[in-house]
Amino acid sequence: MDIKNIPEHELARLREKAKELAGSSTEYQSEYSSLLTRRVNHEPLQYIEEYIPFYSISLKVDERCLIPRPETEFLIELIKDNIKSPNKILDVGTGSGCIALMMKSLFPESEVTGIDVSEDAIELAKENAKLNSLDVSFFESNLLDNVKEKGHDLIIANLPYIPTENLNELDREVIDYEPISALNGGVDGLEVISKLIKEIEDKQYKNINLFLEIDSRKSAETLELLKDWDEVKLLQDLAEKDRYVFAKR
Repeated sequence: MDIKNIPEHELARLREKAKELAGSSTEYQSEYSSLLTRRVNHEPLQYIEEYIPFYSISLKVDERCLIPRPETEFLIELIKDNIKSPNKILDVGTGSGCIALMMKSLFPESEVTGIDVSEDAIELAKENAKLNSLDVSFFESNLLDNVKEKGHDLIIANLPYIPTENLNELDREVIDYEPISALNGGVDGLEVISKLIKEIEDKQYKNINLFLEIDSRKSAETLELLKDWDEVKLLQDLAEKDRYVFAKR
């Protein structure tokens, strides 16, 4: 990336971060130069700034997790509109902890758990729980492998859904810095999502609401995976793309 291609609003944010690191509003050129180099090398601005707003909380983000997208913020809005007073919430593939932490913020009386296959992501999610003073349990688990408790009435999953062959189409800052394992949905993009649905069915979870964030190109196939559930709805994101599935059983 050429420095000339960095938008002014990003340069302004880099200057503010440099001032913060330097502890000075005037003597910060060395820090600014270092941050500029990182951005020119395609490091995501969010990683450079370290902290981002997400819905109504603040999150630390780094290479241990995917950067939460606006589509996931809108998922929070949809859950808030469709779910009333859940008792036990499980966030599968929690990453930074953004969804689990927002669930605890919105439903403070609920018991909230976040799980992820990545030990590094779990450590970051715990840091974000402390940052926001929210009581959420986080632990490592490959989907539901280590989930011993039952009785969850709300399961949310923003899992890898990009087909392996499409990963090379992603922006360089995603490929070079964000954890690809959190994006790779296998040959058809549905490998991880279909496995979660099967595990829920095999464990005979009942009386649950399930929210999935999906690839808009795979909406029909995702609905087919849920054909035996009691109620299934496809919901759109702000760009009017099929982005979420809400299901009950």
